[in-house]
Amino acid sequence: MYKFCYKINGTYTLTDYQLFDVEQSELPFNVYKDGVKITTAYVRWSDIYQTDRNSLKIQVNEVVARAKQEGFQVIILFVDQAKSAYHIPAQKRPEMLNMKEYILSYSNVLATIFYEESRVTRLIEDFVLNILGPIKDVKPNFKVYSTKTEGVWDENNPFVQAKLALANEEVEEKSFRAFDYHATVINKSSKRPESRNPYGYSLTNDDIELNEYAPIVMFIFYLYSFGHSDKKIAELLNKANTPLPTKNAISWSDSSVRYILNNLWYVGDLTWFARTSYEKSKRKPLDEVTLIKEHHEPLIGPNLWELTQYFRSFKNNKDRMNSPFMLRDLCYCVKCGVKLKTKNMTPSKSKKKYLYYRCPSCTKKVNIDVLHSIVLKDYSHRWSRDILNYKDTLQKILNKWKKSILKNQSKSNESIKMLRYKLNTLTQEHEYFKDIKEAFELQLNNLEREKVSLAKISEKLELLQQDTKQIEIIDRFKQEIFSYSTEEKRSLLLLAIKRIEVDFTQNANPSIEYRLTPYVEIESLIDSNSDSS
Repeated sequence: MYKFCYKINGTYTLTDYQLFDVEQSELPFNVYKDGVKITTAYVRWSDIYQTDRNSLKIQVNEVVARAKQEGFQVIILFVDQAKSAYHIPAQKRPEMLNMKEYILSYSNVLATIFYEESRVTRLIEDFVLNILGPIKDVKPNFKVYSTKTEGVWDENNPFVQAKLALANEEVEEKSFRAFDYHATVINKSSKRPESRNPYGYSLTNDDIELNEYAPIVMFIFYLYSFGHSDKKIAELLNKANTPLPTKNAISWSDSSVRYILNNLWYVGDLTWFARTSYEKSKRKPLDEVTLIKEHHEPLIGPNLWELTQYFRSFKNNKDRMNSPFMLRDLCYCVKCGVKLKTKNMTPSKSKKKYLYYRCPSCTKKVNIDVLHSIVLKDYSHRWSRDILNYKDTLQKILNKWKKSILKNQSKSNESIKMLRYKLNTLTQEHEYFKDIKEAFELQLNNLEREKVSLAKISEKLELLQQDTKQIEIIDRFKQEIFSYSTEEKRSLLLLAIKRIEVDFTQNANPSIEYRLTPYVEIESLIDSNSDSS
């Protein structure tokens, strides 16, 4: 049942965890049939940096000595390595749960031993309520021993309860100290608190510099901006034997790629206190995160970041970029005004594919090969004609947008001033005071949100114009689209086309409305602001 058997100080220890500097031994009896006296034991340390140190050796030696003192012949040892007892309660630690199940499964398991209270809990009650309680419901005479407590460890003993409280207080104080230190460093110096530097950067003489892995990060961003998935990028990196993202990583995974693509560090900004909790990797909304802008040299320019973040939000809607339906979500029926649906009408045993874009209202349809051929040819012709002047055109459009945003900001500020004046002069004697006040406050909140949104758009436009790597985004449109893969074609079409209207009365002839820029989300916000004004 267990991988390793050791004889330590005359007592046999069975475990799935390999103990170094201890010779393996053969068990001379059957622990389940020969009536031997068995105890379990639990060992834990908090993080990977303690794994190669003496914590395991010290705990095991103390546990073995106590087991021998109590007359146990066999120890079933459970080891939770690099598991925080403060952030991971007892009932969520895998080896603690395995130990609980083992104790409940075998009648001749009479006890458990641990080094001291902080090894089993830092939360006072989790071990007693969720592990020991259910065990004692089944085995009322079950005994618990601590190597630092004489006699049986009794969870109802005031001295034991005081030690549990002390273990909790100690770790909470450490946690608060660490949090306060990081907050102080950020607030006073804008220096990055001690932490592992993100992939592609190194710390040299207190300076954060790009290292030899920086091109790999850029490669990841470019692949993603061309429509390739997190998983496919990870597979490509593994196939190329690319240096791993952390020293403990076994391979590249979609989550490690995703972490890089979501990390504002690569545009030069430092985020801190970004997770909702220690246990969950879910990030807080950006406005709740401590953000220091222009903290270090950026690796990814604003243009490439804008494109990758657009595709991240787009793919969050479960879009498959490698689908044969390259124009999905772009096509509309001229007559009905509704978005065309994708339809696979291929018979089960057919070698030929029958794939269509179909109007859900009038049920008219067009074969994807026919529509793709027309659209791709039109796209190719347009860019071969316009690409030479596109950089200048792009700058003119961005300047036009900036002027529009400034105009809207001025209107917004004037409206806010007027509403605040009306709100301040509104008297309680007014017949509809509460209703009017509520209406004014609602309008004011909406205008304040609009003001923040306009400021963010303005900042983005400024960064996009200043980006020296903008030409790299434009260059992707220079290459003949027919040379790209399915994912890459779809990514370019999503960036370039706003809407395709299909006229089924004219042999499904499409009318293509192209975007002004590849900045889809910004263009959509500009359009919505123009409509509202």
